[in-house]
Amino acid sequence: MVFILAIGAAMLLGVGSAVQQRVAFQAPDGLALRLGLLWHLARQRLWLLGLSATLLGGLLSGAALGQGSVVLVQPVLVLRLLFALSASALWSRRPLRRRDWGVAMAVTMGMVAFLVAGHPGTGNPEGVPPWDWAVAAAGIGTLTLLLVRSARRLRPAQEAPMLAIGAGMLYGLQSALTQSAVHRLSTHGLLGLLTSWQPYTVFMIGLIGTLLAQSAFDLAPLSVSYPPLAAAEPLSGIAIGIGVLGGTLRLTPGALAVEITGLIVMTLAVYLLAASPHIVGHHLDPVSDPPEDAP
Repeated sequence: MVFILAIGAAMLLGVGSAVQQRVAFQAPDGLALRLGLLWHLARQRLWLLGLSATLLGGLLSGAALGQGSVVLVQPVLVLRLLFALSASALWSRRPLRRRDWGVAMAVTMGMVAFLVAGHPGTGNPEGVPPWDWAVAAAGIGTLTLLLVRSARRLRPAQEAPMLAIGAGMLYGLQSALTQSAVHRLSTHGLLGLLTSWQPYTVFMIGLIGTLLAQSAFDLAPLSVSYPPLAAAEPLSGIAIGIGVLGGTLRLTPGALAVEITGLIVMTLAVYLLAASPHIVGHHLDPVSDPPEDAP
């Protein structure tokens, strides 16, 4: 059931993100990292449709986290790029290339290798002292702030990936906190959840992450802005799931070698897969693909 929920979440998140990027990329200049960007996007029906898909995907992800662990669920969510690729191909009515399917299989194989070798354990999502969460949040927040400050000095094509990395790290933290909140809901009921700090922190982190993600989508095509987010989120979630929640991985030399190899293959394949023009939705990617008549 955990895998079914996570795959459903990946499908909705991938399709929703592809729709949101199409709209955000057409937003007026100068709105990146401003709340005005979210206000502008909130008035676009197509973007709201994409937002609805991502919110539903988030609910399915939360349900999966309630039954599994962030260390298990986050790698499965990488599959959202496969769904984004397929949705863009159907939208633009262009068949997928063999290269795209080959790289998509590499994403899947990397994920499966990590899960089989690592055999992730759930840990103790409710037994984490608030101080540990504060340290993790401060670390992620500091790294994100440094990325944003550095990114503002760069051109849009270089700024977008850095904002996307920050968004991905925040989403990884949000997933770990969501696991803690869902477990609190199951043990203390709705009142116990609403009187705790977790749901409100999850909302605030999600809002900041959304602003960074949509700003990245506004600055550059999905082939530039989405791969860093999709790669940073599972790595952040896995790190917090192990370091804070106490999740476990099999750490024998052989298993560790396969886990590292799987993560490397999965991360590299994410970049190659998202470079496909089908994800961007245009035959020519203005950032990565030169004109056909170029020398």
